[in-house]
Amino acid sequence: MRVELISLRNGITKKKRLNVVSDAINKSKSDLVLFCGHSVFDWNDCVELSGKLVNKDSIVLFEAKKVDESTFLMRKNCLFRIEQGRLVNMFTNQFFASSKEIEGNELLCEHFIDELENKRCFRVKSKKCLALQCGEINIIKNIQKESNRSVFRLQNRTDLEKRFFDLLNNTDLILNPIHTPMGNQGKMEKRRELLSFSKRYYFSTSNSDEKHLIDSASLQFSFYDGARLNETTKEINKDTQIRFFDID
Repeated sequence: MRVELISLRNGITKKKRLNVVSDAINKSKSDLVLFCGHSVFDWNDCVELSGKLVNKDSIVLFEAKKVDESTFLMRKNCLFRIEQGRLVNMFTNQFFASSKEIEGNELLCEHFIDELENKRCFRVKSKKCLALQCGEINIIKNIQKESNRSVFRLQNRTDLEKRFFDLLNNTDLILNPIHTPMGNQGKMEKRRELLSFSKRYYFSTSNSDEKHLIDSASLQFSFYDGARLNETTKEINKDTQIRFFDID
């Protein structure tokens, strides 16, 4: 199975961004394509993108920055898939962005676990995939005095912790589209390791920003079974960084 991660250059126009995304999809020979967060701008882009598709083989996960407020969704950071050349609305969007938003918030955490179980899972070939959007990785926290060991954030809710890890243990690939590169990479490394334990894959891809240009190694991360995973090959040009992984 081939996995393809695509990062996009910060600052390209709305129209060009849509063209870059559609061209990358139609060119792809991969089984799974993961785009960075804010892959396209809005619902109109999603509709236009669906009309440009000729690739009916790849499954694509991407995000719209916002869905027009005139529609019934009225949401930001909405997830979509492309399957068999058709647009699939996953009817889900990012729940939280920072650790402060989820810290101690049991109700939000419970709703989030429900969302993961019911709306964030899909299959690519024989592999079960689970999507975490950008800062939702903060469902994991680090214990600094224990060498930044990673644990489920709401330690007092063992019921939610069990549901979360039961879901992970029935998942093959964690897909984490990101808007811009995160800070505290030492802590993030530990969280990615945890998410990839037990022979799981973890993949993330981000847009570039002023500090991290399109050729930066910090735009994309890949792990398997608690360790870094190297790409099979990569392509970098003016507007995209693309890495390919051949996995079992």
